[in-house]
Amino acid sequence: MWGRAKNAISTPIGWCSIADSEYLQPVFILRGDITMRQTTAVILGAGKGTRMKSDLPKVLHTVEGKPMVQHTIERARAAGVSDIIIVVGYKRDMVMEALKDLDVKFAIQEEQRGTGHAVAQARPYLENFDGNVVVLYGDMPLLSTETIRSLIQRRDETNAAGAILTIVLDNPPDFGRIVRDETGRVLRVVEVKDASPEILAIKEVNVGAYCFDCQALLPALDQLRDDNAQGEFYLTDVVEILAGQGLRVETVVTPNLEEALGVNDPVHLAFAEKLSDIRYAESLYDLIDATVAMSRARRSGGAASEGSP
Repeated sequence: MWGRAKNAISTPIGWCSIADSEYLQPVFILRGDITMRQTTAVILGAGKGTRMKSDLPKVLHTVEGKPMVQHTIERARAAGVSDIIIVVGYKRDMVMEALKDLDVKFAIQEEQRGTGHAVAQARPYLENFDGNVVVLYGDMPLLSTETIRSLIQRRDETNAAGAILTIVLDNPPDFGRIVRDETGRVLRVVEVKDASPEILAIKEVNVGAYCFDCQALLPALDQLRDDNAQGEFYLTDVVEILAGQGLRVETVVTPNLEEALGVNDPVHLAFAEKLSDIRYAESLYDLIDATVAMSRARRSGGAASEGSP
């Protein structure tokens, strides 16, 4: 995958580069001895997307001819998610109509009161569920199947209360900072508008993809408060609530910068389209290389070796 070879990229939010980190671990190594629990995804898609300068709900803007949220749905399903709940709000009838053939459920967020409030609207589907809940954003069309699967596996193999996707950057944008103790244990996520200069100096940031044990998540949602700079119920505060109960929240640190890019305006959308085109082209190159190697092996009567020209 091309993103693994790039550790810096010029983005619509500025020039970003991957920083060295002791927490950076492989994302794509999957173990065969871990059986994933049943997993439901909650995909957040209620926002208007004012900066898109369009009446179309943000998640319905297209990348490669598909609504952004459809990319998220398809990759979550490919990662092993069994049920998908879309949280809708702004022009919800339009979103529900666009996704009606994708075998998803809908939860309605009447007022947009934050990400934690949005996830709480899916509670009727989750009350009796004993498994994983993956929370994703519908405006992150470059998040890969492999990374979603890695989040699920990380939570399963550690039996933690949750796992969150992070990235370590030399010059991080306005993403929530990951606060750890001296042993490396995750304590909380602090949103930029609530952060002190000391917290803002932290290079590890929240990407915005999560996997929680459902039975740990639901009680934590009940404890969320809106006494913060934005007056919202932050999903990220669930991390501090769980850690305060002595429960572990693990991380998967992605080396792929493009996966951290959400689409918030037309420039972001064009950038995501460009990156998606590059990914597709490079996947074709890989397929051609593999096909040529196999063809040569058959002609020579041998087996294609890794790295065959």
